[in-house]
Amino acid sequence: MRIHNALTWATHGFFQDQGFLHVQVPILTSTDSEGFSEKFVVTTLLNKGKNYDQISSTENAGVSVEAIRASIKEKSKKVEELNRTNSNKEALFAAQQDLKKTQELVSQLESRQKANSGVTIETRKFDFSKDFFARQTYLTVSGRLHLESQACGLGNVYSFGPRFQAVKSESKKSLAETWMVDVEMAFTEIEDAMECANDFLKFVCKRISEGYMEDLQFILKRIDKKVMERLQLTLSSSFERISYAEAIEVLRQVPGKRFQGKIEFGVSLTEEHESYLVDEIYKKPVIIYNHPKGLRPFYVHLNDDGMTVATFDVVLPKVGTVIRGSQSEERFNVLSSRMEVLGLQKQQYEWYLDLRRHGSVKTSGFSLMLEPLVLYATGLNDVKDVVPFPRSFGRANN
Repeated sequence: MRIHNALTWATHGFFQDQGFLHVQVPILTSTDSEGFSEKFVVTTLLNKGKNYDQISSTENAGVSVEAIRASIKEKSKKVEELNRTNSNKEALFAAQQDLKKTQELVSQLESRQKANSGVTIETRKFDFSKDFFARQTYLTVSGRLHLESQACGLGNVYSFGPRFQAVKSESKKSLAETWMVDVEMAFTEIEDAMECANDFLKFVCKRISEGYMEDLQFILKRIDKKVMERLQLTLSSSFERISYAEAIEVLRQVPGKRFQGKIEFGVSLTEEHESYLVDEIYKKPVIIYNHPKGLRPFYVHLNDDGMTVATFDVVLPKVGTVIRGSQSEERFNVLSSRMEVLGLQKQQYEWYLDLRRHGSVKTSGFSLMLEPLVLYATGLNDVKDVVPFPRSFGRANN
């Protein structure tokens, strides 16, 4: 938690020193910031009429059991690895106890599932016009759209707060509830955003490596012997910049290596692909830019080729992508056409379209996920280990 705290203050320090304004964006929103993201719906309609405290305890238990069974496999592998590598006894004992508690939890949930086998869920169609906000409302996925409206009036701005994604994933690098830094800069293009992201990561890594040596020494001894090496690598190296198309070609040409995910244009790079690029090929942080338009949000700037958009990912060794950024589409007609192609409801985005209806300025920015950055600075492998009360698929017990 001290490293988490240090990264939080280093984040504010960097942006305040660079003249950014810290502003707020809504957590409750009627706008899908990505256009196709998995969102949590916020409603009070469940409170009216039927007692929904009894809804689908069987289903909820089933989801939890399924998720926890998957984690048991991961934890079993971790115990086997610690046994095989002759790691320190404290780490091995802690892993064994964690596995034992997880197995006990599965047994309890299975018993509860059997006890509530008669409970069923009723499917309802909601009339959101009668809801609290009189329309469908979500927990925010990203603050970029709302930040852009403020950047147009204030210049360079950033926001730091919780973001939510209802993605049913067991990834060790992501959570349903995460803390995110959203950044937006007026009168800038994608190159400016990439430079800012590069400078930011170097700044926070320097702050950690110079100001928290006692904590890093503990990490070196107990958790990860390469943590200082990684931090210094970020500080000393120039980040490799390659286009998405170049990344695909590089991965295709790897001799004798078979990846699980497809390597073809138009398909998202997986964690395995990204890890291979940074850990095996370039051996330093990599910035991948100009992704196919079908893989990115509707609001990003369409490049001249008509196939790619002005976006970038910053990929770090060990943890993968920690920053996603882009230049926003400033042309009203292009943005409007893009929304029509994707089938988005324009009335939901009228306030955003108004920013361009009578002309606008170029803006760019990025979003940083804080928890993976904590993994990078501590050497831990699971994002749930760096958050006191993690929220993930099938898990919200307190």
